[in-house]
Amino acid sequence: GDCNDLDETVFPGATEVCDGADNDCDGVAFPGEVDDDGDGWLVCNGDCDDTDPDLNLDDADGDGFTTCDGDCDDTDAAANLADEDGDGASTCTGDCDDDDAGLNPNDADADGVSTCDGDCDDFNDQVLPGHVDVCDGQDNDCNGVVDDVDLDGDGYFDDSCGGDDCDDTADGINPGADEICDDGIDNDCDGDADMDDDDCAGDDDDTGDDDTGDDDTGDDDTGDDDTGDDDTTSSAGDDDDDDGILAGGCDCENNQAGTRPVRPLAALIALAGLAALRLRRRR
Repeated sequence: GDCNDLDETVFPGATEVCDGADNDCDGVAFPGEVDDDGDGWLVCNGDCDDTDPDLNLDDADGDGFTTCDGDCDDTDAAANLADEDGDGASTCTGDCDDDDAGLNPNDADADGVSTCDGDCDDFNDQVLPGHVDVCDGQDNDCNGVVDDVDLDGDGYFDDSCGGDDCDDTADGINPGADEICDDGIDNDCDGDADMDDDDCAGDDDDTGDDDTGDDDTGDDDTGDDDTGDDDTTSSAGDDDDDDGILAGGCDCENNQAGTRPVRPLAALIALAGLAALRLRRRR
């Protein structure tokens, strides 16, 4: 009655086991003793899906996990079900760094972005990549810079957040802009607008300004007291030497303050005195 005299485990009365053989020679196979998908694993051995040869008890990559255990890639030992950092996620469930518990796919703040996706604070749903940065002392957009608010997109940060853009609603106003000298705006954010700005100091055409060396009407330039001009050459109405005598009023040297006009009456009195003195000497 021995149905396989070449196998000592097969004979009438032997214990039937899951080995693909009719151990007890009764003609009845052990329950599940089939391998319909041909992956080399019987159902009774633990093949979790005997219709899919990719699901079996092999551990082709030697990482300690099989496809029946849930190994997502049995050809890559780095992809497995281990949770080395204890963050509740494995490389097979999306853990981008299983050596760092701070990097995982969990999305603790439910803002739709995990630390593996770039969320720099997964406990604050107002901090995530792509979020609009505001002045709150946080890196809201996770770009590595705190409060880099640039509403007008000109590359300069709002001065209310510690930046140097004095008007973050206008992209033409920032420290790199050119000062426009007649618009009433501090275009280059240096604290001075229009003619008060050093960039506009070379403009000599404004009536009433006080630029040294200009040619303005009504100015008060250093070096003269002129009415209507700023030269150092005497002309009618000038008092360039500041002696109180205007040119054209007998100031013979209007460029020398020590030279004043000789008046006619004083000359006559002086001559009369000299004549009288000479007369006395003759007597």
